[in-house]
Amino acid sequence: ELAAVRRAADEAEAAWRADPSRPGCRLPEFLEIEAIMEYHPLLFDLVEHPGWFPKVRALLGGGIGLVDHACYVTPPGGRLDGGAWHSDLAGRVHGVDLPRSLLMIRVMVALADVPADGGATLVLPGSHRWGDEVVLPPVATPEEMPGTVALACRAGDAYFFNGHLRHSPGTNRGAAVRRMLLYNYGHKWMRMWRGHEPSPRLAAAARTPMRRQLLGLTPPYRGPDAELG
Repeated sequence: ELAAVRRAADEAEAAWRADPSRPGCRLPEFLEIEAIMEYHPLLFDLVEHPGWFPKVRALLGGGIGLVDHACYVTPPGGRLDGGAWHSDLAGRVHGVDLPRSLLMIRVMVALADVPADGGATLVLPGSHRWGDEVVLPPVATPEEMPGTVALACRAGDAYFFNGHLRHSPGTNRGAAVRRMLLYNYGHKWMRMWRGHEPSPRLAAAARTPMRRQLLGLTPPYRGPDAELG
């Protein structure tokens, strides 16, 4: 399974690199291929992978939806500053402060081994319980943040964390390129982030009620399992 997913991700990356008009981030130290499910049917199927989707759905409830999906590529030798620390929800939810609500779960899937110094995601355990009023101390590099834990992992591992968790990309001091798939789940009343909305082709490929719900193609407020009961 891992070999097939790697081939699909490699094809996606080649297509994205060949067309600069495709959405994403193209910095020397960090690349983001946005809307990764658009590139290959297997990458679309992973959104309901039995290894993690039942766990994420149990936490978020039946009214689950997808917020964004991507592939992250971190080459060796890049330089990151301490300002890379963030939470995925800070500044995105306006009007009501919900720092302790489970609004979003980010799933990261390793396509190759990621050692602690190889660009591993850095997290501050427990920080998902903080409000936006908690300001992190200034640091020169992400690794210098007090309390940092690096999420080293093996190829094929998947880990997920609360969208309020303070986290940062790590500096890739290794010799290998870090590649991670991202599937970011929220609630179906939440809008999918700009650049990640399904194309007509992808929408047509969503042939099950859950797949349509994940893409935001079902009514957002008609009960948790409006099309699934």
